[in-house]
Amino acid sequence: MNYINKGKRDVIIIPTFSNVQILETIRKKYDELYGIVPPHITLAFPFDSDISNDDLERKLSEIASDFKPFKIRLKGISFGFDTRVNTYYIFLDFIQGEEIITAIHKRIYCDILHKELPFEYKPHITLGCTKEKIDLSLDEEFETTVDQLSVELIGENEESNIIIRISL
Repeated sequence: MNYINKGKRDVIIIPTFSNVQILETIRKKYDELYGIVPPHITLAFPFDSDISNDDLERKLSEIASDFKPFKIRLKGISFGFDTRVNTYYIFLDFIQGEEIITAIHKRIYCDILHKELPFEYKPHITLGCTKEKIDLSLDEEFETTVDQLSVELIGENEESNIIIRISL
């Protein structure tokens, strides 16, 4: 495993699906972070910043105060090919809630990180990756209410250490 993110923080949503075991079965086969990091939606990718955890919590709380808990629904698999590493990423796709996730993401990058991503942000849950495109489908629907944002400190072995939780 390539430990390029250890010591960095990111902002994520950790959804609680009643049928999460279906996702974990796929992740066990295709995701090297299975068992280390729970299925999640990344709002701000791993970053280095001088902002203190207290200031980060305060600024995230300000953003969160503009949002109420909201439903998300995900269904279906798509693949994204990363030419930099010659790898297909396996994504669980949104069918509801994508607009709110994108709005929160934009606020974090604009109001806290003060930068733009070098690619277009598309909310998803990563289920793993593979060097070859595979035939994989998923007909199950995954639904929950999002009521919390989390800041993760990425550990020595890429493990997830939640250091801040912010309620919507």
